[in-house]
Amino acid sequence: MTEIIEGVVLKSSDYQEHSKILQVFSKEHGLLGIYLRGASNYKSPNFALAQPISHAFFTIRYTEGLSSSFKGEMINAFQNLKLDFTKNIYVYHLFELLMRNLQQHESHPDLYELLIKTLYILENNKEMRLLKLLTIYFEMQLLYHLGVGPVVSECVVCGERTNIANFDIPHGGFVCLNHLDKSQKRYSISTLELLYKLQNNTFEEIVALSTDVKNEVLKDLREIMTNFYLYHLNMTTNAVKYFEKS
Repeated sequence: MTEIIEGVVLKSSDYQEHSKILQVFSKEHGLLGIYLRGASNYKSPNFALAQPISHAFFTIRYTEGLSSSFKGEMINAFQNLKLDFTKNIYVYHLFELLMRNLQQHESHPDLYELLIKTLYILENNKEMRLLKLLTIYFEMQLLYHLGVGPVVSECVVCGERTNIANFDIPHGGFVCLNHLDKSQKRYSISTLELLYKLQNNTFEEIVALSTDVKNEVLKDLREIMTNFYLYHLNMTTNAVKYFEKS
């Protein structure tokens, strides 16, 4: 039995002579593999659908293993994203996080909608601060979906809501003055305030405040996210070395 699903192509691999196997993050089924027939032939309408970052409808025969598809309909090819080297690095960073941390066939509709919103904003905006901030926002929301999100509303050790002094990566969140580890790097009040907003503000509010974020704060947030993923999930991505230089 066939069904039509909506999804974003995260990865595409050649399969046999004329087809491809896609890793798709779908609205209905979460991550799933799709065998797309004829997608290696540049004359085929499926060729464009198989390109990573494509947002499309796919007509599939869904199974718990590898689903198959013979046709689809493009929603947005995101050509600006595909042609922008810097944006590519950030987008593929998010794709890698999804593929390595989510289980196949588990639906995450809120996370899917966040990915779509992020791609549409980045497609039409060249501001680097927005690109960096939305990447960090997505990373934080993914951590909460995985059940390991940082505690940024109170001291992670004692629950104290006042006298917050720092963000402690090993403890996984804010710490107060009484539990401050002086051997760790001390982050600014501006960085701590933005971490709180990244958990509690809406996507639209984060987009609006991006113009006021200082580069020093973005640099601190990038460091925190990279080290948090490494410490709590024991993972990094291919893009991290680029982030360290940018």
